[in-house]
Amino acid sequence: MPGGPDDRPLENMKMHIKSLLGQIKRIRLLTAALLTASAVGGWGAATLLAANAAVVENATRLEQSLSPTEAKTSLVGSYAVTGTDPDGRPYGGTSVVDISLAPSGALELEWDNGRQVGVGQVVGNTLAVACLSKGRTSILVMNINPDGSLSGAWSRRTDRGSKATERWKRS
Repeated sequence: MPGGPDDRPLENMKMHIKSLLGQIKRIRLLTAALLTASAVGGWGAATLLAANAAVVENATRLEQSLSPTEAKTSLVGSYAVTGTDPDGRPYGGTSVVDISLAPSGALELEWDNGRQVGVGQVVGNTLAVACLSKGRTSILVMNINPDGSLSGAWSRRTDRGSKATERWKRS
């Protein structure tokens, strides 16, 4: 009989699997952001995260329909950028970010003709970016949307507030 006592173990297993998949996604995002930040900041965290990176890579392969190289290549191009500062105020206008593929396989990002530069890595449907502007490191976690745009949040250690966002639309 459906819904009876014999179905409880199956329902519990489904609930645990769903919970584990959610945890894998959170670990992937955190690991990608930390690895990206370590690449830009020269921090020693990359060595400590190597084991997690292998787990994240395997989880990502299960979820992605595109290979990592195809996913990166699909992001190459120019995007119009809008967003908000950490205090929630909207940007004064639109800027441009250019994404290119480096020989190393990493994504290189340049805002406003190189005034700000960064490095990015695709993990699943997320682009994790670390960038440097005027000597200050920022981290962006951008969702890759089905329409080809990207949207997400960013933070910089020295800023107060937590409302910094960006939206990138192909130009």
